[in-house]
Amino acid sequence: MDNDNDGGLFGAIEAILAVVGALTVVGLLAIVASVLAWEWELRKSERETRQAEPTEEPA
Repeated sequence: MDNDNDGGLFGAIEAILAVVGALTVVGLLAIVASVLAWEWELRKSERETRQAEPTEEPA
C-alpha cells in the first residue's frame, strides 16, 4: 500500500467541508443579525407612531 500522500484527497475534502461550514455559520449569523435589526426598527417605528398619535379622547 502507498501511504505517501498523507491526507491528499481526504485533506482536500476536509478543507472544502471546513469552508462550507464556516460559510454556513457566517450566513446564520447574518440572518440572526438581520432579524434582530428588523425587530429593533419595527419596535422603534411603533414607538414613534404611538408618540405621534393625538391623546385626545373622543367627545
